[in-house]
Amino acid sequence: MLKLEERRASIQPIKSKLKISILDDEDIKKINEAAISILEEVGVLFPSEKALKIFADVKANVDFDKKIVKISSHLVADYLKKAPRCYTLAGRRPELDAKIGGENGTYFYCSGEAPNVVDLETGERRRSIKSDVENMAKIADYLPIVSLVWPTVSAGDKGETAPIHGVEACFNNTEKHVQTESVMNEISAKYTIEMASVIAGGRDKLRERPIYSLLLCGIAPLSQDKGGIESALAFAEAGLPVGIMSMPTMGLTAPPYPAADLAIGLAEVLSGCVLIQIAYPGTPIFITIQPATVDPRSGDYFYGSSFSQITSAAAVQVAHSNGLPVTSQFSFGGNAYKLNSWQVGMENVCGHLLSVMAGADMSFGPSGMIEAVALLDMARILFDREIFQAIDIITKGIEVNDNTLAFDMIREVGPRGMFLGRKRTAEELPKLWPPSILFEKSRIVGEKYRDAEEVAREVIDWILKNHHPAPLDENVKRELRKIAAAADQDENLKGGIRGR
Repeated sequence: MLKLEERRASIQPIKSKLKISILDDEDIKKINEAAISILEEVGVLFPSEKALKIFADVKANVDFDKKIVKISSHLVADYLKKAPRCYTLAGRRPELDAKIGGENGTYFYCSGEAPNVVDLETGERRRSIKSDVENMAKIADYLPIVSLVWPTVSAGDKGETAPIHGVEACFNNTEKHVQTESVMNEISAKYTIEMASVIAGGRDKLRERPIYSLLLCGIAPLSQDKGGIESALAFAEAGLPVGIMSMPTMGLTAPPYPAADLAIGLAEVLSGCVLIQIAYPGTPIFITIQPATVDPRSGDYFYGSSFSQITSAAAVQVAHSNGLPVTSQFSFGGNAYKLNSWQVGMENVCGHLLSVMAGADMSFGPSGMIEAVALLDMARILFDREIFQAIDIITKGIEVNDNTLAFDMIREVGPRGMFLGRKRTAEELPKLWPPSILFEKSRIVGEKYRDAEEVAREVIDWILKNHHPAPLDENVKRELRKIAAAADQDENLKGGIRGR
C-alpha cells in the first residue's frame, strides 16, 4: 500500500515565497470607502435585542423597530483598533498551535458541515451520522496539511443537538484546534464552551490557550443571524476567537460586479467585528468573504467560477488593509459532482493557489467535499492533499545557491555523463518525488499506475484502523458525554437550533 509521509509532530502551513496582488492601493481604498458608506447610510440588520443595545450604548444609529444599525466610520475605526493583529488558535499541545497573523503562512481547515456522506464500506450515498464526524476528525488529525478541524459532516442521528455532538466528536478525535460554524445560538454555545473548558482545565486556562473558536455566517445581503450573533457574543465573553463571514452572491444577494461583492461583504463582516469589540474589547477576530456567482440559466450557486476565485483572493488584500486576519473561503469543496474529475482539479488548484499567494492567514482546503458542500467523500481529502502538496512546492519558488547550482557535480560528471549514480542524487532525488496516490505502481501487466481513487480509499481505511490520536482523560470524556446528554434534554433547544 502507498506510504504517506510520516505523521509529523506539528502542523504544516504553507508559506508562500511568491506573492500576488489582485488590487492596487487605489482599488482597496475605494472598496473600503464603499463599505463604510454602506454601514453609514444603508446599515445592517441585527435581529437581536442584545446586539442592538450594545450598539446603542456607544451611540450608533439604532432603529429598534426595524432592527437596523448604522455605524459611523469613527466607530468602525475606533473599535477595529482594539482587535489583536496576531494571536494563537491553540491545539491541545503547543506543536499544534496555529499562529495567526504576521508572516506565518496559510493554515488550512477541513470544512463542513455536509448533510450527506459516501459510506466507506458500501460506497453508497447516505445521511451522515456522528460516527462519520469522528472518522473525519481522525483523518484530519493524521494529515499534517490540516491545521484546524471542523465537524466536517453533521451528526444527523442526534437531531436538534447535532452541532453539539459534532463538536464533542471532534474534541475526542483530534488534538488540533477545533472550530464550529453550526453552533448558532447562545444556549448551544454555552454547552460547547463548557466542553472546551473541561478539556482545558478551567475557564482561565481556556482563555489563555483557546482550543476552540467560532465562525459566524451572516445572511446576505446586509443581515446578521440572531442566534449566530448571540453565540458569537458568548464565545467572546469566554475569550474565544470569533470569525465573521459574509457570503455575497453576485447577481443574487450582491450586485453583479466583483468590486461591489467585496464592498457589501466587507460591510457585513465589519459590522460583526465592531459589535464584538464593543462588547468584549480585545477579542481575537478574523473575517472571511465567500464570493460566489449564480448560474443565469438555472439559478444554481457557484463558488468554483474564476470570478469567485479572483474575488476571494482580492478579499485577502481588503481584510489586511483593515488590519484583520482573514480566512480565504475558497473552497469549501467546489461544485464538482464527481470525486476524480477534471473539475475538481481546476477548481481546487486555481482557488487555493490564489489564496496562498495572496497571503491568506487561513483557508478552507483539504475537505473531502463535493457537490458544493452537500456530500463528503472521505477519499477526496487525499486528492486535496495532492493539490496542496503541489501548491506548497510551487509557492516556495526555486532555491538558488552554490549547493543547488551544483557546479562541482557538473564538473565531475562532465559531458555525456550520468548523475543518477551519484550519492548526492540518491539523497536528493526522493525529495523531488513525494508520495502520491496518482503514481502508485500497478502490478497488473499493461497497467502502469493503479487507479488513484482505489489507492485513496485504501489509505483512508489504513488511517482509520491505525491512527489513534492521544485520547482525552477518561474523566474528561465522561464530562463531555454528560454535557452533551444535558443538551439533549434541554427543552430550550427543542424546535429549532438556529434562531433567525
